[in-house]
Amino acid sequence: MLAYTRKSGAAITTAVAAAFLLAACQSTPVDEETAPPPAAGPDDEVTAASFEVWALDQADTVEDGGGLLYIWNGDELGSDAPSDATAEVIDLGAAAEAAGCELAQRPHMVLPNNSTPPTHMIISNVASGDTHFMDIETREITGCVNTAEGFDGAGGSHAAHASVASPDDSFVIVADMNHGDDSGFLHKIQTDFSSDSYELIETLVLEDYAAELDSDFVRPICHEFTSDGRFAYVTLAQGGLVIVDTGTADGSTPMEVVRVHPADTMPGAGCGAFPVSDDVMLTNGESGASGGDDFLFFHNTSGVNDGDFPAPFTLELPGEDTHGTAFCTDADEREYALTFMRVSNDINVVDIEAREVVATESMATGFSPNPAPDLAYHRDGKIYVSLRGAEPLTAITSLVDADRTPGVAVLTVSDDCRTFTWTENDLLTMEDNPNTVNVDGNEVSAADPHGLAVIER
Repeated sequence: MLAYTRKSGAAITTAVAAAFLLAACQSTPVDEETAPPPAAGPDDEVTAASFEVWALDQADTVEDGGGLLYIWNGDELGSDAPSDATAEVIDLGAAAEAAGCELAQRPHMVLPNNSTPPTHMIISNVASGDTHFMDIETREITGCVNTAEGFDGAGGSHAAHASVASPDDSFVIVADMNHGDDSGFLHKIQTDFSSDSYELIETLVLEDYAAELDSDFVRPICHEFTSDGRFAYVTLAQGGLVIVDTGTADGSTPMEVVRVHPADTMPGAGCGAFPVSDDVMLTNGESGASGGDDFLFFHNTSGVNDGDFPAPFTLELPGEDTHGTAFCTDADEREYALTFMRVSNDINVVDIEAREVVATESMATGFSPNPAPDLAYHRDGKIYVSLRGAEPLTAITSLVDADRTPGVAVLTVSDDCRTFTWTENDLLTMEDNPNTVNVDGNEVSAADPHGLAVIER
């Protein structure tokens, strides 16, 4: 059985904080003098906070695996110099070893479960097929599931791109994109976060839907659930979308594709999925490293339980390579989606009701001329944005730049949601990776941030 289960040890008594997308470049091997920092243990002191910012450096820390997890106490980020805050840094290779899990590679996404407050973070590793479950309070990995072979030999790969918990936390669906030219899979892990029990119980093979998509293959990237968890909207690498009835948590009713939106109606490489309300889901299509057109798609989800899955409204976005999306509400309670363009370094402000771009701002600055903004999360007037590294390990691997500033940017957003500011003091650097890469004759950090989460405590 492709699952690992471990009961949590004695809980620490210190109150802690915690609150929230193909591979690979070879890093310089670690030597004895540049060994990564040790994983935090259950006896380590953790300062209480009202929220936390979690970010992943997906670069190896040991040969063929590892990666670093950074956690910032959110209450320390409210000063004029957020960069002065000290991150808690956890080596994910050491944490996996301590949990009895196999070494994973390329920690790509970190997402919370849906309890209030969340109790676990779910880390998907896009180069090894591993999904790790981390207890937020103890900082221990308490379970791990590898989906590289799929359930009962149904098929799988090492590309566990995004692992997302259902609204009721009874299962997790893993988007396995299957690097290369073959189709991918969706895997279901039955979950019990209270007992740290995680079991792979189902795999949905997607290759049979290629013809309906008018595509050569079907590679899932990310997904999100309707509010009741019955359906998942799954974005695809070659464009288009599949909508999946998620079945039951125990797999007795299997997952089933109930609607396909062809690639020619939803162009661009499918990226994120973002629920706005019970009636609206946003997804996007990105141009990637090759340039081209980018899109935001508005899905009407009000009739899904009656079998109504209309084609989305399509909004073309200025700039190149839409990736992360954050949400902002102005003083008049009008809602905006802020789309981050990873290659052109822009932020588009989209009026959700009007379905139009109302502003475009650049994130490029003198101290960060090519930040490559990736994932983003808005909280209380601040937007936290992961910034990619000099030599990206995923997605935009051909676009190297030694002047990049890997880390997390803390943007201050205006009351009307249309402008923002940030300075060098608003950059949370991620400098602990022991490896380096050579970019155009410059020896720079191998760090390559991607996954980002902001969670309440």
